[in-house]
Amino acid sequence: MDDTERRRFLRAALAGAGLTVAGTAAASESDRNDSNRNDYESNQETTQTTTADAGGAEEAGLVTVESDESVGATVERIEEDIEDNDDLILVTAIDHARNAQNAGLDLRPTVLVLFGNPNLGTRLMQASQTAGIDLPQKLLVWEAEDGTVNVTYNDPAWLADRHDIAGQEEVLNRIADALETLATGG
Repeated sequence: MDDTERRRFLRAALAGAGLTVAGTAAASESDRNDSNRNDYESNQETTQTTTADAGGAEEAGLVTVESDESVGATVERIEEDIEDNDDLILVTAIDHARNAQNAGLDLRPTVLVLFGNPNLGTRLMQASQTAGIDLPQKLLVWEAEDGTVNVTYNDPAWLADRHDIAGQEEVLNRIADALETLATGG
């Protein structure tokens, strides 16, 4: 089964379980924008922040940056940046707000973007196979109660501590740089 067939199978399986998966082949841009409350155009400047909604994020190994764009526009930018990078593979995007709506529940716009670089991720799993529980990498794009839009991701140094990974500083630094660049658009 090639990657495209695997992704279709995964999307179909998740859909059968009542989950909605958004991604390059699963949802249109208008679908994603429909689920966002503040869809406005702005520049891509971001600032590092820890918000009240993220509560204890730093202690949990999470890095959160604020986006000046809507959730939909931020997700679209991140997906385009991943697709434009030959080293990265966009796995999918999961629209948690749409899934909540399908279950009759309310959730502010929240989209999880899954992507990876097998050349780097494999090195982490070779050092500690349990790192696979945290791979592929993820960026959570979410709207806070006050309307701000944030991008949150796992700090690679925290993941190294969590999985007792040593001797992979170059890989961890490359991953950290990629995550920051994708989150901030920088």
